[in-house]
Amino acid sequence: MARPILMPQVGQDLTEGKITAILVKVGDKVKKGDIVAEVESEKAVFEVEAFETGTILEIRYNVGDMGVVLEPLMMVGDEGEKLEAATTPVSAFSGEDAQSIVETAKENIAVFPRESVRENETAFLKSGTGGSSPLARRIAASAGIDIARVSGSGPRGAVVKRDVEAFKRSSGSGTLVNFGAAASTASSGRSVLKTLQAGVGDPVLFVHGFGAELSAWRSFIGHISVANPILAIDLPGHGGAANASADSFDDLVAVVRATLAAEKIERLHLVGHSLGAAVATTIAGGGDFDVRSLTLIAPAGLGPKINGDYVSGFLSSNSEAALQAWLGLLVHEPASLPGVLVRATLSGREGTGMVANQTRLAAGVFAGSTQLFSVRDALNRFGGPARVIVGEQDPIIPAEHSNALPAHVGLHRLPQVGHLPQLEAAPLVGRLVSQTIRSAS
Repeated sequence: MARPILMPQVGQDLTEGKITAILVKVGDKVKKGDIVAEVESEKAVFEVEAFETGTILEIRYNVGDMGVVLEPLMMVGDEGEKLEAATTPVSAFSGEDAQSIVETAKENIAVFPRESVRENETAFLKSGTGGSSPLARRIAASAGIDIARVSGSGPRGAVVKRDVEAFKRSSGSGTLVNFGAAASTASSGRSVLKTLQAGVGDPVLFVHGFGAELSAWRSFIGHISVANPILAIDLPGHGGAANASADSFDDLVAVVRATLAAEKIERLHLVGHSLGAAVATTIAGGGDFDVRSLTLIAPAGLGPKINGDYVSGFLSSNSEAALQAWLGLLVHEPASLPGVLVRATLSGREGTGMVANQTRLAAGVFAGSTQLFSVRDALNRFGGPARVIVGEQDPIIPAEHSNALPAHVGLHRLPQVGHLPQLEAAPLVGRLVSQTIRSAS
């Protein structure tokens, strides 16, 4: 069935935005993550991503039109598919389908501050091959880059934002702190690193937990009130690094270190969840990076216990119903778990080595219901601002593991919250993370 790509919402007050570029035409094939349009609000220029692979069936706006947030910009589906109605609203998609579409539209955005763009750009060159998007040209202009020198990876070879950012990294041009994606290959020892928010100052790196991926942070980033660049990484066997493998906890740490070194990031803030929090703690206590602050959410590595039944059940689930049952354990109120999370997890596994590589990793970091690593010594060594946030009803990692922390580490135990405080108590956790980052200044 054809599904819409919606006008995303950037902030609660945005009701419409100007369509500044349409980067595809009817009949073009797109894949998940491709940039298909650019929209401008009063505060930002942002790119619109395709949410799944398919063929563009219909485009409902022209460049210069004002689009209403969460209304379809275009329709994507199977090649040759006929649309039943040219005005299909989101409400025509029932239940969880509509929720999935709306949540995807809110999350699949890349923001670039208006303060750093130039206003004298022309429309995207839509015909033929090559060309460049307005946002790419604006970023290039502000960094003094000749756009003609940049190779394009967008639709029909167009230069888009990520291409200019990659060129800047390789050439050392520009001052905007904005990192793109590093290649994910087992031979390089690096993983995928993406920018979730451009900004100034020391970057903040978010590290996800076992079974998650960097995109899981996107909705939470809206609760972070700092101007720093915000980055996120995919651990081996997860997300964009699904086909990379790691055999042990030390392997995970080594990959994150290698990725940071390759991107020449030496000074940063770290925020981690669960297994990712343990990785962040080890890096913070290692002394080879200047870690300005450390925030740990439901951290692993502070005690021996792990819910081994959850790990094995999660890995063996191959249907939406089975996966829903196991993922429901992550939150105190299973009904609060977004249905889109279940479907996205299943979709991410298709055609990849994700399950095999996560199973391999699980064998190296967990033995049944036991964690095979500890980060308490690393936490003791880290002397900077540090916070630990746990849910008192966490059934995956006992909240009691966070007892008896070093004196300089703040502890927040959240009642009626499970293993995902960043989802279940997002505003509070976002405020705590922001305070920790700002305290390092």
